[in-house]
Amino acid sequence: MEDQTVTEKILSEHSLQKEPVFAGDRVDVGPSSILSNEMLPMVAIPKFRMTGAKRLNPYFVENTLTILDHGGFGTTDKMIHLHQITKHFAKLFNLKVEPAGSGISHVVFHEKGYVKPGDLILGSDSHTVTHGAFNAFAKGIGGSDLVELMVKGSTWLDVPETISIKVDGKLREGVYSKDLLLTMLGEKTTEWGTDRAFEYSGDGILDLSLEARLTMSNMAVEMGGVAGIMPYDKKLQNYLDTVPVRGTIHPTTPDLGANYHERYEINASEVEPVVACPHSPDNVKSVDEVGEVELDQVFIGSCTNARIEDLEVVAKILKNQKVRTETIVIPGSSQVALEAVKRGYVEIFMAAGAFWSYSTCGACYGGSLGRIGSGMTALSTTNRNFIGRMGGDSTSKTYLGSPATAAMSAIKGKITGAGYKK
Repeated sequence: MEDQTVTEKILSEHSLQKEPVFAGDRVDVGPSSILSNEMLPMVAIPKFRMTGAKRLNPYFVENTLTILDHGGFGTTDKMIHLHQITKHFAKLFNLKVEPAGSGISHVVFHEKGYVKPGDLILGSDSHTVTHGAFNAFAKGIGGSDLVELMVKGSTWLDVPETISIKVDGKLREGVYSKDLLLTMLGEKTTEWGTDRAFEYSGDGILDLSLEARLTMSNMAVEMGGVAGIMPYDKKLQNYLDTVPVRGTIHPTTPDLGANYHERYEINASEVEPVVACPHSPDNVKSVDEVGEVELDQVFIGSCTNARIEDLEVVAKILKNQKVRTETIVIPGSSQVALEAVKRGYVEIFMAAGAFWSYSTCGACYGGSLGRIGSGMTALSTTNRNFIGRMGGDSTSKTYLGSPATAAMSAIKGKITGAGYKK
């Protein structure tokens, strides 16, 4: 058989026809698990009812987790209504739901053991790609695709071409995986991987913690990709040993002769702290190059950088310091929040003058808890800074950076580096 990429192998394994597939093929698939959020009541439930179906497909019920992460607690009448619809629907069809406050989808989903090596993960949110860090093919889908899964338990996918990203070297002190990802994004733009999958490899990747890899897989979609797949190794297995993994793992590696659309290489040791400037994630400049940008707000959270490792970095920087600008810290899940409390991080944040919140997407998508207004400037650890993404308008400015850059900037009240040593 012709050599395959990781993407081609995983999609072949989950093909309903159980036949090898390659880039350019269209394939009917049964996903390992399915992630849903507020897309379920907003789009899928109304469309499901229009089909006339009387029940959900049993496979969908067994393998789906719905996480109400975007709306938060009773933020608007519309969101309250959507959450009530979801709870009623879930009770009617025995669907599993994690309520508002339990955490962000792309943190809770793997905490609950819904993703493992070799899996095909489909989710009704573009940042489902986050779970590629588990050596899985994870892709965002639309509302109509979700309805098809609800009715049939399967759907179809176009097999994408793959871009290989090899990372050599190691990140230096004060430089993080967010800086690495943004550096690549600045060089290659948001259209680089359009309709293609990314496969990460190299010593520079293996040197990263699992949480750092999650950040990079998460932002594969900002580089245009439909998936961001990391390799399997001991670090990944150590994490899997701590969660209730569903089923048998199938670590997947590419064949030596696999066909890639592009092979890209970068040396992590040459990366320095950077930020994405308004109004695009690929408008990337070094922290030094940006100059002194006064900040109205610092937002630390989102599915990109709100895990315990991220909060640890922030806590080390904020300890015995005071922030000079409004700073909001939101944990990625209630589990992360509890661990942050146990480690004393929350006390550090609040003593520094930062605000601590329950777990939700918050301001990231322009929802709540940290939205900015006209003329305001913010530095955020989120993944997108398009006009209006965190609220505001064309006069508002959002910069993206690592948790370390965010914490240092909060102390200074303006964008600044985070202990980078040349």
